[in-house]
Amino acid sequence: MYLPQVFLLAGCVGLFSSHASAEDDFTASFRLRGGFDSNPQFSSGQGGGSAFIATDTALAAGMKADGYTLGVAAEANTTHYAQPLLTPALGGKVILRGSIGDDDLKLDSTSTIADTSTYNLRSTDLIQSVRAEARYGSIKLFGTAEGGRSSLNQTNAIFQDFLPDPQQYLRGTLIPGVSLVHGKSELGVSVNLSVRHYLQEFDVFGYRRDNERVQPFLFAKYGGDAVTAFVSVSRLYGTWHDPDFTNVDRTLFDASLTWSAAPFRIDLTAWRRAGETTFPISPITIDTAYSAKVSWSAEPKVTLAASVGYAASDYLDSPFRARTLTCGVGASRDIGDDLTLGLDIAYAKGSLISGDDVSGLVVMSSVAKRFSARPPQLEKGFGV
Repeated sequence: MYLPQVFLLAGCVGLFSSHASAEDDFTASFRLRGGFDSNPQFSSGQGGGSAFIATDTALAAGMKADGYTLGVAAEANTTHYAQPLLTPALGGKVILRGSIGDDDLKLDSTSTIADTSTYNLRSTDLIQSVRAEARYGSIKLFGTAEGGRSSLNQTNAIFQDFLPDPQQYLRGTLIPGVSLVHGKSELGVSVNLSVRHYLQEFDVFGYRRDNERVQPFLFAKYGGDAVTAFVSVSRLYGTWHDPDFTNVDRTLFDASLTWSAAPFRIDLTAWRRAGETTFPISPITIDTAYSAKVSWSAEPKVTLAASVGYAASDYLDSPFRARTLTCGVGASRDIGDDLTLGLDIAYAKGSLISGDDVSGLVVMSSVAKRFSARPPQLEKGFGV
């Protein structure tokens, strides 16, 4: 997965370089991290921790001309441990986006390739979406058509490892909607109509996982100079083909708030979403997360930060659930030439679906290099 991403990324960068204009944007960053993790697999009975080294790479490039824009964003991350028995963590994503039209009538195309491989998750997603948007004064009409193919494999208590074969499925989605725009605010409604069809009629446990979903949304957005906010509330109705899976009827939400008043910045997020799972007796998971982060620019080149988060996963049709509470502090210093040094300490404790209580401590230092300070706006718009 990673070599094709690199070649695709190189080709896109070459495309933007060969069509240079006054509206071109480019930015990239690289971060090298190293430290010690007392519980790398966040599990019980695994003995001591391990030193680790990790890299995070990100790139974004965009080109804008009369009537159209083109953009590419890519990221890749790796984590390797000194303990040879620990599985490295690898991840990568490439997003290609094109847009034609103006504020009155616009057509967007987004192609996404994503791949993740860790000690307990192997997933691949190929997604293509097309979005049309029209403005009539303060009224915005929009619609999205999306198709995708996904592969999912998770560690399983029955096999004591990954499934013999990943679960693979096709997904089709339609999202029509309308919103009212006034100044920096937007209020709207939409509905997500989706179907998932698995390539094998029965999974390894003998369940049919094909399903159809209807999810109406109510959402609002505000983008001010000091405050930005987004909130959506939806109701998920899901119908599964297997009689052993209970149909889903749940309320979900997604909210974020950012407040900036120098030298402070506060970021708050809260969401509840449906997650895919290979767990044998659950159709999906309902995942909930809350987080808060406070940053303080103690002086022009020094930033201090503190954060706290809570995450929960409920496996439907079963009594199993997992809970995690995290907290952390960090400091960073700009040493010039777009180089930043960082030091972070994070602690996590939680309860696994087995009922075991676990905890872990991570101490990490980092150095980051930024190659540009003007990223393009590649992913504007609502995810609903």
